[in-house]
Amino acid sequence: MANTNFSSLTDDGKVILFLGLSEKVLSVFSQKEDQILAQEIIHKCWEWLKYKENIGDNLYELLDNEENGITIIQEMSDNETDVMAWNCVIDAVAYTSRKAFEREGVKYYPEPIALVDDTLVDHFMDCFEGCIENSDSYIQRINSLLDDYKNGNTESDLRTEVLSVNKCK
Repeated sequence: MANTNFSSLTDDGKVILFLGLSEKVLSVFSQKEDQILAQEIIHKCWEWLKYKENIGDNLYELLDNEENGITIIQEMSDNETDVMAWNCVIDAVAYTSRKAFEREGVKYYPEPIALVDDTLVDHFMDCFEGCIENSDSYIQRINSLLDDYKNGNTESDLRTEVLSVNKCK
């Protein structure tokens, strides 16, 4: 696994890592509708990161809604790459949801979110590396972006910067 220095990141930096790399996995979905759904959900997480609104419940609902939650869509998929890509998106949304709940001062989390902590990054990275060729180069580029962010060198919209990193070959 590429070195992410995850433990040294701020909470926002950790969310950016999850979301930034999740943006990259969107391209591997075999179904266009899965790609669009995952993109909309990741976008909601970026919105939370930017505005810090109290939407922990809303993010959790995207994961675990009985009719159209992404965990159910992932469980029904029989494409191995799609399953790994969904795992990345699910991990990113779960992590963002946890951070949103923490910021809201929630005392009790939904059970799956209660289990979310920094060790989730290991599962995420395994899935990311399983569905993205040359994953180390993307991870290093995101790390570089996060270093700039940590040092206050990022003026523009982070999501835009992440997307430009992901377009590089």
